[in-house]
Amino acid sequence: MSFNATFPVGLPVNWQAPSDVTIPHLQLNSWLLDTGSLTERVQSSSEHFALELLGQQTQTPHSNELSLLHVNGETSYQAREILLCGDHTPWVFARSIIPQAFVDSELSNLGQEPLGKRLFNDARFIRSAFEVCQVSASQFGIHSNEVLWGRRSLFTLDSYSMIVAEVFLPACPAYRQPASSNIKSEKQL
Repeated sequence: MSFNATFPVGLPVNWQAPSDVTIPHLQLNSWLLDTGSLTERVQSSSEHFALELLGQQTQTPHSNELSLLHVNGETSYQAREILLCGDHTPWVFARSIIPQAFVDSELSNLGQEPLGKRLFNDARFIRSAFEVCQVSASQFGIHSNEVLWGRRSLFTLDSYSMIVAEVFLPACPAYRQPASSNIKSEKQL
């Protein structure tokens, strides 16, 4: 699988509450609604972890992002897009919409460092409930008819909020259903 989209990729999709959709299987549900650090989950699920920064720049958020941000007078945002790679393959595309105030303070000089590392090590950030989406793999330059799943939530500190959205790419273990066990119980033997 190759990721062929170029920065800024964006996510102009329809977001919904998880209760309004049917998530196809438990493994995907587990990845979509896990409130822990996705970066740590990718790291622990792979032999080799890497973060690839696609780009970060000042950008006007999409209308579906602005409606979630409840602007609070903040007019300048940066879009940051990255790939989380497991075993040398892109597993997750992530797009964050970060208020310039955070870029200038708590989140300055991120570079190749995972955003999640800072967010989950700073108890001042409060995370909202998730919204989920479905998006065509072709939006990411992937030659496939697959429908991919994503999630987003807000991280709020003081009067500022930022969006962290993540889409699970085809190679991500989120789509792998665990094999059923062939082990028989003692009663069956």
